[in-house]
Amino acid sequence: MLMELYEKIPVPLKTEHNWRYSEYSFFVKDEEPTTFVDINSSISNIHKSDIFEPLVVKNPEKIGVYNLIKSQEKFSFDIDKSGMYFIELKMLGKYNVVREQVRIRENLDVDLVFTIEDGNKESVNNNCLELLVEKNSKVRIFFDHNLKQSFSHSLIYFDMKDNTDVRLAFLTNNPKYEKTHIKGLINGSNSKYVVFMLARVDGLDHVDYRTENIHIKPGSESLSVYRSIVDGRARSIYTGMLRIEKEAKFSNAYQNSRNILLSDKARVETIPELEILNQEVACTHGAVVSSLDEEAIYYFMSRGVSRQEAIKLITDGFLLDKLEDNLGPNLYPIIYNKVTNDEYS
Repeated sequence: MLMELYEKIPVPLKTEHNWRYSEYSFFVKDEEPTTFVDINSSISNIHKSDIFEPLVVKNPEKIGVYNLIKSQEKFSFDIDKSGMYFIELKMLGKYNVVREQVRIRENLDVDLVFTIEDGNKESVNNNCLELLVEKNSKVRIFFDHNLKQSFSHSLIYFDMKDNTDVRLAFLTNNPKYEKTHIKGLINGSNSKYVVFMLARVDGLDHVDYRTENIHIKPGSESLSVYRSIVDGRARSIYTGMLRIEKEAKFSNAYQNSRNILLSDKARVETIPELEILNQEVACTHGAVVSSLDEEAIYYFMSRGVSRQEAIKLITDGFLLDKLEDNLGPNLYPIIYNKVTNDEYS
C-alpha cells in the first residue's frame, strides 16, 4: 500500500506551497554540490561511506521517500541497544548535500541528540535524514539546529512500525534561512508520534516548518506542536498536514500552532491542512498568534525583575511548556540549557 501511495506522487511544481523556497539556484549559481561534512557520533554501528551519498537536488523530497521505502537494507547509523546517543554534523562546504539513514531496532528505549551546525558563511545545506523505528521501540530525539550563517533545507522522514512511541523536539535559534520538512509515516498499529517545533527568530531571520503526519494503520496517535517567538522583521511559517488513510480507524490526530509577536513588523503564517479518509477518527487543529501579556510582565516587574528579564522568563517558559513530560529526564536538561542558556537544576 505504501508503494502505491507514494510511487504515484508527481514531481512537485515549483509553484506549490511547500516548494516555493526550494530552488537552490536562487542561492548558488551554476555550482555542483561540494559536500564537506565533519561527523562525530557515539553510535558504534556507523558506516561513514553511506552518509555522503548525493541526492538528486532538483527533487530531493521524492528521492527521500523512495529511498526510505525501497532501500531499508542500507543504514549509515544502526542502533541496536537501548541508551543515549549523539550524532553531530558540521557542514563545512559551500554547497552541502548530505543523506543519512538511521535504523532503531526492535524493543529498544533510545534517547538521541542530533546536532546540525554550519561552519561556512553564505553556504547552502540540503540534509535528508531517513529514520526507521522498528516495532515495540520507544524513541526520543532532540534536533538542535544551530544554523546561523547559511541557507538550510532539511528533509526528515520517519517510518514507525507497530507499538512504537516516537517523541521529537526541534529547536531553531536565529537562523539566517531555514526550511524543515518533517514527514511521519505512522505505519504501525497502536503507535504514538509527537513532534514539538520551537523557533526563536529576530532581525531578518526566516524559519519555515512543515509537518506531514500520515496515519496508515488503525489505533495510532499523533500530536504536532509549533511554537515561535518572532521579533524584528523576521518571518515564521508553519504548515501542518494531517492525513488519515481509509484503513487507519480509531486514529487520533491533533496539531497546534502558537506564536508570540514581539514586533509589529514581524510576520507569522500558519496553514493547517486536513485529509480525512475515514470517519471513525478524531482529528483537530488550532492556531494562535498573540503579543506578550503586559499583565504578566507587570507581575514580574512588581517583584523586582526587570522588563527584559521578565520577557525572557515568559518566552522561555512558553517554548519549554510540556517538553519535560514528553522528552523525558535525559533530553529535557539539554533542551532547557539550549533555550535558556542556563543550567537545569
